[in-house]
Amino acid sequence: MRKILIILITIIGGQLSYAQTTTEDNFNDNQDLNSNTMSWGVKAGVNFYNFYGKERDYIFASSATKFKPGFQAGVFVNTKIGKNLGLTHELMFNQRRVGVSYEDTANQNYNSVVNSSYIDLIPANISYQLSGFKFYAGPYVSMLVAANTKRKDENGNLVRDSSIFGDAKNDESKSYYLQKFDFGMNLGIDYQLKNSFSIGLRYTHGFTDLFQNANSSANGNTKTDKIKIYNRGFMLSLAYDLTNFRLK
Repeated sequence: MRKILIILITIIGGQLSYAQTTTEDNFNDNQDLNSNTMSWGVKAGVNFYNFYGKERDYIFASSATKFKPGFQAGVFVNTKIGKNLGLTHELMFNQRRVGVSYEDTANQNYNSVVNSSYIDLIPANISYQLSGFKFYAGPYVSMLVAANTKRKDENGNLVRDSSIFGDAKNDESKSYYLQKFDFGMNLGIDYQLKNSFSIGLRYTHGFTDLFQNANSSANGNTKTDKIKIYNRGFMLSLAYDLTNFRLK
């Protein structure tokens, strides 16, 4: 996982370095933006994630999972490839939180939250610019770096449980845990504000079944196919273009 994370950061770092070099040359030459211009910046915001899929009650006490607020922040690179067309590349930290329910030892349901932290890579969203609006769509791939939930212990107290992340040191065969990678599509719209700021709204739709159980058949679990539970979410962000930013 560490090697993969280093590769992802290197890819975006290379894009940022090239973008900064290109824009500095354009700035020094006092040239207008053209079809080959690259720009870069930072963005952050709030997101609301939930699970979808007909087998949510296979893992949780109820299929009625809920959207919960989380946090996202990262960097982006824009590449203009035509008059109105462009590509956007992003590397983001994404905190996804989903409201779920479990069943305690008294067979009573109680509410909890699944907290998961991902590194999201968007290799290339294709975008279309229309006045101050930018419409885009493309794939994403996410790597899970941390996860936990809260469960009741034998005394009825809520305690943090990290076994949902999965660990080779633990007996993963006795509990369900999250896949380490997620893949899906995203689409959204950005609006350019003044002073290099922009706001954006995005929808993400995952295609990867999120939960798995190692050696499930060896532990008497009759289910051997994929557990149909997936990610989906909405993201609201504020971005700042650093292309022409200069310290005074």
